[in-house]
Amino acid sequence: MKRRLGMKQMFVWGTALLMMVSLYACGGQQAQPEEAEAPPPSAAKLSKKYADVLCYAFETTPEIAKDYPDATSTLQHSLLTALQMKNRFNKVAMLKLNERTKGDTLLVKAKVTDLRIVSGAARMWGGVFAGSSYINVDLQLIDGGTKQVVREEPLNSSNNPWAASYAYGSTDRSLPDDMGKIVAEYITAIMP
Repeated sequence: MKRRLGMKQMFVWGTALLMMVSLYACGGQQAQPEEAEAPPPSAAKLSKKYADVLCYAFETTPEIAKDYPDATSTLQHSLLTALQMKNRFNKVAMLKLNERTKGDTLLVKAKVTDLRIVSGAARMWGGVFAGSSYINVDLQLIDGGTKQVVREEPLNSSNNPWAASYAYGSTDRSLPDDMGKIVAEYITAIMP
């Protein structure tokens, strides 16, 4: 005598089978990477300590200035604020026109070379498929006394599109501000 399963019983057995397969797939050992990645080398310290940090007005390309008019000023304001909050320098400010600088002053010059900030509408409708937001900055650190470049460094940052979708695009919009903090951390890390 054949016995037929009802819809409820099929649903229960199907759900149980799906859960067992899911648990089996997650229960194995974690995959080990084929090659262990070496940690990134720490940036070498500057040859001397600077008491003051002055910033030139940050630059960008005409396309970025048109598409993201507030990005460079936001990045620069964030950098200055982050450096001031560290209380490691006597003076942190914008460089004034024709201002003379001393040998213990570090001049900061930066150019935003590439920038993409996913719009709120694209993030809402496209979610993860709208892609990542990113920013690339060419940083120059100049000795205030000799006017010689003491460090040139390309810095960049990008966000995770999954996290940006989950946070409704807030990590997209905060990218210039976050990059200012990253540059401040870099300057602080390389100061002897």
